[in-house]
Amino acid sequence: MKSLFKRFNSVEEVVLVVLFPIMVVTIFVATMVRYLTTLSLVWAEELARYCMVWIGFLGASLGIQKNAHIGVEAFVAQLPERYKPYLSVFRTIVIIFFNILILIFSLQIIWSQIQTEQISPALRIPIGIAYGAIPVGMALMILRGVQRFKQNRGTSSAK
Repeated sequence: MKSLFKRFNSVEEVVLVVLFPIMVVTIFVATMVRYLTTLSLVWAEELARYCMVWIGFLGASLGIQKNAHIGVEAFVAQLPERYKPYLSVFRTIVIIFFNILILIFSLQIIWSQIQTEQISPALRIPIGIAYGAIPVGMALMILRGVQRFKQNRGTSSAK
């Protein structure tokens, strides 16, 4: 099971490593074309925006996996040591619950976009592809939250 998660982690990181240069190169090329000519690449801004959205949601999932999200450490530092693991478990449960809610609502929005066959203005792709970053990111964050929950439960029961 751990090797499956390890492979999954590397796929997530590869997608991020691919999307970021696409975003940067697209904006650079669009800026140069605009600066050197009178032409404008109308699709470039939209592609860069969609890349950024996907990077944001995939990166948030990776942040949970690496426990890199911001926390209120001043409050946690004031607690006795025996309560800290329980607070960490509670925080993870809240994160999972919030992500489940966002996942449900984002799937409803995407479903309505699929039914109306909405497409993006410049790239002419189904808008669900761009909005798909939300449920994919939420699902990954739920998965990461469950992983974190198992780790936290293991450390709190060991003490």
